[in-house]
Amino acid sequence: MSHPVSIQTNNNQHVILNRLTSSDLEHLGIYLNQLSDESKKQFAPHLFDAASILDFYSWPHENIGFVAEDVASTSIIGYAIIKCGYLPHDKPRLEQYGLKPDDIKCATFAPSVADEWQHQGVGEKMLTYILDELKIAGINQVILWGGVRSDNIKAINFYKKAGFKMLGSFEHNGGNYDMILYV
Repeated sequence: MSHPVSIQTNNNQHVILNRLTSSDLEHLGIYLNQLSDESKKQFAPHLFDAASILDFYSWPHENIGFVAEDVASTSIIGYAIIKCGYLPHDKPRLEQYGLKPDDIKCATFAPSVADEWQHQGVGEKMLTYILDELKIAGINQVILWGGVRSDNIKAINFYKKAGFKMLGSFEHNGGNYDMILYV
């Protein structure tokens, strides 16, 4: 089980990184509904209402949430999901790349950062925090949840800088790239 970590952003703001808890759910709803329409399009593992979020994290516990909280405002400013394993409907596509997705050693990753907090190092530090936990759990592959849109150059560059490798491309509501990080 991870423990909270205090970080400092590129603009010297203090942020706490931690696993999502039930006490975060109200703040998470506020965070999700304050995202811009463009950010909401990029992040869609679950609907943004409280019932959908509760259902998403109910049994079996294959989804783990992580949050970044601004210390000054106590607001959630970043949210990421790790799904243990891979999305079943992605398996045929991943296998076409020669990958053999494994529910034990593979995780699927969906990150988001509040619009006004992007480019402050929050996403990078959240990813490092999450990867540390995944290493302890024996995970050695991290796949992007739904890939990344091919027109989202900032995200593609972020993932490349973090060490993700291109696997291939696919069409779903436009062009997308599958990317993987070997942990």
